[in-house]
Amino acid sequence: MKALLLALIVSCLASVGFGQQGLVKSIGNTAKEKANAQDFNTTRNNKERGNLMDVQKSGEAAPAPASAPAESASPAETEPSGDYQASYTFTSSVSYKIESAKNPGESQVIDYDFGDQVIKMAATPDMSSIIDSKNGVMILLNNKEKTAMVMSTKAMEAAMKQQQMNQGNKPAAKITKTGRTKTILGYKCEEMLIETDKKTEVWITKDAGIDVSNTFANMNKTSPSQIPNEAFTEGGMLMEMTGYDTAGKMEVHMLMTALSKESKTVNIGSYKITKL
Repeated sequence: MKALLLALIVSCLASVGFGQQGLVKSIGNTAKEKANAQDFNTTRNNKERGNLMDVQKSGEAAPAPASAPAESASPAETEPSGDYQASYTFTSSVSYKIESAKNPGESQVIDYDFGDQVIKMAATPDMSSIIDSKNGVMILLNNKEKTAMVMSTKAMEAAMKQQQMNQGNKPAAKITKTGRTKTILGYKCEEMLIETDKKTEVWITKDAGIDVSNTFANMNKTSPSQIPNEAFTEGGMLMEMTGYDTAGKMEVHMLMTALSKESKTVNIGSYKITKL
């Protein structure tokens, strides 16, 4: 059941970020391995208890239990707490119109809200997700039924690392500032070309006074995204992106259609919480 819920959560994120199905399989395998490890430990412990009872019946001295490893005096200050906050405040919001070559003629609008080390994504009014990088949790919200599922992002990060390992080493990105500029939503944007085995064209603005580079980078650790981290080497806000496949054909196009600096708060305490 837990593996099913994890796969459901990741598939929702993948649909928001046009991710790859491989992550769903990876997270499912991660959950399955964890469950198998728990079953193995239970079987081993039962066997050890049985051996202990046999030894005691025969009158032999019971073996001394192995000493537990010493715990660290104090955890690292940067270690995420693994718990969610009662509420999250977002200070800026954007909307992107996204078109994919897989669905020609169709488009999807995705809303992003940005806060301090936290990002909220919504592809529909009823469903949204929050990635809290500070505390190391991901929250899937059902806004219609007022329910929420909370899980640690450690499993997500492990699955992403495994997926990247399976894909093998990619060539280092070549980043070129083309010198071209244009205006989107009233903000001057500069074009940047990112080349690896694929090519990505991005338009970044600093005039909006919003820097989401760290937020997007943290999001990319836990969920699939076609927005390369190299797009934010100099900070700023992504206004438009066109990604191409290895053959040079357009794969995905993102264009910002709205930007707001109005603050909003999401009260997690008003939802019925299920922790995984």
